[in-house]
Amino acid sequence: MWNFKSLQKPLMALFLLCLFPLGAMAQSIVKGTVNDEAGEPVIGATVKVVGAQSGAITDFNGNFSVEAGSNATLEISYVGYVTEKVKVGGRNNITVVMREDAQMLDNVVVIGYGTMKKSDITGSVVSVNTEDMMKRAPINVAQGLQGAAPGVIVTMQDGSPDAKAQVRIRGVATINGSAAPLYVVDGIQVGSNADFVSPSDIESIDVLKDASATAIYGSAGANGVIMITTKHGSKGHTNINVTADFGIQTLSSKLDVCSGDQYAANLRQARINDGQIDPATGKALMWNPIWNADWDGKRKYTDWQDQMTRSAWRQNYNVSASGGNDKTQYNASVGFLRNEGLVVNTTYQRLTARANVNSEVNKYIAFGADVSWTHTDSHGSNVSVGNFGNLSSLRDYAFACPSMDFITSNVVTYAGVDAGTYVSPNVVNPDGTFGDVAGGKNFNDGFWGTTLGNMYAKQMELNGRNRSNRTLSTAHLTIKPVKGLEWKTVLSYDYYAGSNENFYGGITRVNYVNGQRIDFTQGNGDAYYNPSENNDYRFDLGNNENQTLRIQNTLTYNWSNDIHNVTVMLGNEVSRWYGQWTGGSSVGYESKDNRDLSLTTQPTKRNASGGLNLESRGISYFARASYSLMDRYLLTATVRRDGSSNFGSGNRWGTFPSVAAGWRISEEAFMKQVEWIDNLKLRFGWGQTGNSGGATDDAVTGLNVDGRYIYYNALSPIGAGTGTPAVITGFYSKLKDTNLKWETNEQLNFGIDAAFFGSKLVIGLDYFVRKSKDLLLSRNIRPTSGYSSIYTNYGEIQNKGFEFLVGYNTRINKDWTINAQLTGSTLSNKVKKMGDPIYNTNSDSSGQGTGDGSNTGAVGAADGYHWGNHSICKEGEAVGSFYGYRVEGIIRDQATLDKAIAQGQTAKLGDYIFKDLNGDGTLNEQDMDILGDGFPALNYGLTLGATYKDFDFTMQMHGVFGQKIFSYSAMRLTNMFCSDDGTSPNILATAAANAWSPENPNGSEARLSILDENYNMRASDAWVKNGDFLKISNIQIGYSLPKSIVNKVLIQNARIYLAVQNVACISGYNKYGDPECGQGSVLYTGLDTGRYPMPRTYAFGVNVTF
Repeated sequence: MWNFKSLQKPLMALFLLCLFPLGAMAQSIVKGTVNDEAGEPVIGATVKVVGAQSGAITDFNGNFSVEAGSNATLEISYVGYVTEKVKVGGRNNITVVMREDAQMLDNVVVIGYGTMKKSDITGSVVSVNTEDMMKRAPINVAQGLQGAAPGVIVTMQDGSPDAKAQVRIRGVATINGSAAPLYVVDGIQVGSNADFVSPSDIESIDVLKDASATAIYGSAGANGVIMITTKHGSKGHTNINVTADFGIQTLSSKLDVCSGDQYAANLRQARINDGQIDPATGKALMWNPIWNADWDGKRKYTDWQDQMTRSAWRQNYNVSASGGNDKTQYNASVGFLRNEGLVVNTTYQRLTARANVNSEVNKYIAFGADVSWTHTDSHGSNVSVGNFGNLSSLRDYAFACPSMDFITSNVVTYAGVDAGTYVSPNVVNPDGTFGDVAGGKNFNDGFWGTTLGNMYAKQMELNGRNRSNRTLSTAHLTIKPVKGLEWKTVLSYDYYAGSNENFYGGITRVNYVNGQRIDFTQGNGDAYYNPSENNDYRFDLGNNENQTLRIQNTLTYNWSNDIHNVTVMLGNEVSRWYGQWTGGSSVGYESKDNRDLSLTTQPTKRNASGGLNLESRGISYFARASYSLMDRYLLTATVRRDGSSNFGSGNRWGTFPSVAAGWRISEEAFMKQVEWIDNLKLRFGWGQTGNSGGATDDAVTGLNVDGRYIYYNALSPIGAGTGTPAVITGFYSKLKDTNLKWETNEQLNFGIDAAFFGSKLVIGLDYFVRKSKDLLLSRNIRPTSGYSSIYTNYGEIQNKGFEFLVGYNTRINKDWTINAQLTGSTLSNKVKKMGDPIYNTNSDSSGQGTGDGSNTGAVGAADGYHWGNHSICKEGEAVGSFYGYRVEGIIRDQATLDKAIAQGQTAKLGDYIFKDLNGDGTLNEQDMDILGDGFPALNYGLTLGATYKDFDFTMQMHGVFGQKIFSYSAMRLTNMFCSDDGTSPNILATAAANAWSPENPNGSEARLSILDENYNMRASDAWVKNGDFLKISNIQIGYSLPKSIVNKVLIQNARIYLAVQNVACISGYNKYGDPECGQGSVLYTGLDTGRYPMPRTYAFGVNVTF
């Protein structure tokens, strides 16, 4: 029988013992706040109780509440910050301060077909600070990259509303092909242009520069690779972000050309200099007496720079939503940009939509999809006017004859000049009609003339329109069957459709003579289509469409332990590209609103200008292996094998290997005591890539399709009702080369990455040597073969240089932070092998060609002597080096004049002295010389920033040193050459003041001349100018509204800012225009033919996250 009393004490002791852990584990509510070092709340930080299931997420004010024991430990984590562990220690309220993790912020870099820790990178890869990039308010990706990454040279080709830019990475490695880099968006190759991506949708940009990094893309990566990762969803509540940017754009500067009466004085002086003197009066013999001095102060003039430009609005909006849970994340955005051009009647609009979703079915399977759509509409910036290209160059406006009044209610007549029949025509008449400088003998007789006529009327009425739609759709599936092994399949479809429209014709102009209205039709060569009957309108239409289907398969295996880390990736990519282009035109429209080829009233004048269908297929195999030993010694090897039908049967496959190694010296035991060095890594890389150089299958077959066929339909057939079908003809235009093979680019790279003082100071240095051989070029051959040329492999180019990046970022105290980043690169470009030089001319009526058949157009002139060859590819010189005569001075005395005449010059006093380089006593093409090149010796960019409490400040600059410009703008703005007076171009006021004349015998410029019998305008070093510049590209001041205020209305963050873009340009070239010269062709590097003016923008913006 139990003795209860004897058990009382032991049972009580056991009961108390059981209560002890219960008391020890008693839970209570612990509250707290998570702030950053600046005292701002960290929103969305994860707070976990170590060893327990409980946790919380910080709210808008950084507050949290979690159930935890008095001795528990809290773990607080947030992306970009060092994870903190805090003991509760019996407290009920805790404040946690999180520190930014400088290494974690930039921990992962996107590389070809994957990602890699930044510390493991062995190639030359640079990550762009997208936060700084967005402070530029860029129109497109290329504009945002300017000055942001060493070795990445971005040149704004003009200031047009769509912000065309040229991007080159480490020089040029081809002559005939494109030097543009490859863009990869979310792992998908999208070609050499990513303007369809809104900068607001970009999460990160990584630039792969050396061959060890780009070889994984084979031939496509020959010119470098720009990896763009768009924003994707993340775990957590839905965030809605709204950005809006408003700007007013103005003309940053005008060209200082002569006033109207000074222009007339220049005409008279030019006629005197040309010997056109009235023997009766000794004065200039003018074709029209209105230019005589008697009319000074009475003529009406137009400042074309003012009339052709305007203040223009820019609007840019973007709305996005993102969020998700542990299994599925999503992101969606819509953007709209409307950018009015500085030039009247020019506008660019872009509408973008993007959505993506990623879902994890389980730990083995995940899938996702991305889709984006972009619509663009560019209006009014592609109107061709005569021989002077598009009506968009500030230089064109400046040198136009200022002989029209813009608007006057009483049109001025000039009595006493041919019975008062000469008038000052209006640009715009009071009744809204347009006047012009033509229309019958009295208006056409070399009197009012300007080769460009009424430019304002042409720009307002005869403008073009370019529209495009692009859709990129991607689906991907990832399978992880076992630990470390991953299979990924990506299917993408890229569709593009574009159209180009031009509507022009016999436009009615109205002038008034003595109050009488005179209607006439303005025609101007190829600027206007002016048929002899009915003065009909003409409509041109071109459509192009292309689509790319691409399938990627990769198998990746990763294994690691405390010492070794191995990753191996095998892949295969198959692509099919199909493209077509058609163009047509029709004449006979009663209204310019009838923009349909079938609506013509004259079906016999419906025809096609051409058509083209192309298809190409590609298949590639690639592999990459990376190895890390003790997180200290690094090795990466890649290889890719590409196949193309564009080469000879024995050379269709190209194999492109690379290898790179790295040594993280800072991880060595002997470096652990050096506390101020956080990272020190040496890199070495070698690799090869290929380049198709613009080769197509006709280079192998030699077949050329003529492409001319006739539009017709059953109701209005061509051929007097016969309904004769269209005939397409083809012929062999060049000798085929069945041994045609890939261009090969080989690159060697040495680099250093370093970080000091808690990663406050970051330094990167690279030295590279890039060689390109077996260049693909069209080579002239003896005509006895029956052909004039053959597309073949020859030539070798070398680029070498240094790149550097220095960044500093520190917090001075609770209120102040400062940051700075300096990037730069040097470049030496040289043709190592060439054989016969390749000449390039800027296309003139002499028919001189480039030698490679790829560079014609842009500017015309009366004959080749006035323009001539401007560049050459020659062994030992840079690609596209400027080529021409050397000017030794001005002919100022009779002895010098006699010598020049003896050498074959048709010279007068005041003309240029051209150097007889070979001393044979004759001036000819044998005396032409290398005059420099357009490759800057140094490119640099500088970003300065600071924050003070809720205010932030950013200033961005970029520039070049050692750049030369072959300036057609200087040539045209210094000379009055033309066919007659009255159509002579206007010139700079300084050019007129410095021109030689009998009254100014010490002038530094050649004499003014209309006839230019000495060909002073020939290619020479007179037009090679110093193009060094420093641009302050952006200044921005922002203010973030206090979270204590905005959080009350469910706003997470709100920031407003004011900015000025294109603030100033410091350059000696400014008087000729903008020194930032960009051209599409390699042989046009450093050539200034006049450009759309660059705007200065005053902007206001707001960014709100809900």
